[in-house]
Amino acid sequence: MTQKKLELFFSSPMEYEELTLEVQLDRERIIEVNQDKGVNHLEAELFGTDHAHGFIAKMPLDDLINILIEARETLRNQNQ
Repeated sequence: MTQKKLELFFSSPMEYEELTLEVQLDRERIIEVNQDKGVNHLEAELFGTDHAHGFIAKMPLDDLINILIEARETLRNQNQ
């Protein structure tokens, strides 16, 4: 089994006033973290598996936790 790659990307969707961070797994968005309620009240929107295109949103739990912590710290540091 090959190692899946988790990455963070800033985005600016129309539905949010502030920048968001996307968590992507092998270039597929799986989580969007928004800061519209402030950096101490971040919200995460989850996106899932797309069987029709062969994408399964499955990764080691520790990797997911680490990338979410990195997303939180990135947004907090970006606002300082």
